[in-house]
Amino acid sequence: MILHLLLFLLFAPAQSSCPIRTDGIYTAPVDQETDAHIRFYPEGIVIVSTSVKEMKDVKTWFHKENSDRVLKGKYKIKKGKVKFSVKGDTGEQQFSGTIGCDKLEMTITDPLTKASTRRNYVLIPL
Repeated sequence: MILHLLLFLLFAPAQSSCPIRTDGIYTAPVDQETDAHIRFYPEGIVIVSTSVKEMKDVKTWFHKENSDRVLKGKYKIKKGKVKFSVKGDTGEQQFSGTIGCDKLEMTITDPLTKASTRRNYVLIPL
């Protein structure tokens, strides 16, 4: 019995025990001048954008009240994974990935071209 428990613990897939954080902005580098940003809200809303790397500037405008300047959608969490689609004036993107402690490993897909990219986001607390 104890041997079975030890084997289960050794080979069972790891589940994230860290929640999505709604008290900050997840950020990933895109290039030398640009970062990608994701922000979650407790009521299930998520916003996404790219902009300059200067976080003090991003914090002034990157919120759901500026929905005309960002992509917006609703997120779902299941077994340590997050999934959502966002839309706005500049297009649509689909996100799926795993939740880590203060980080996200995401695959972003353009639904029209099916092109995708992977980004690792880290939380910047507000």
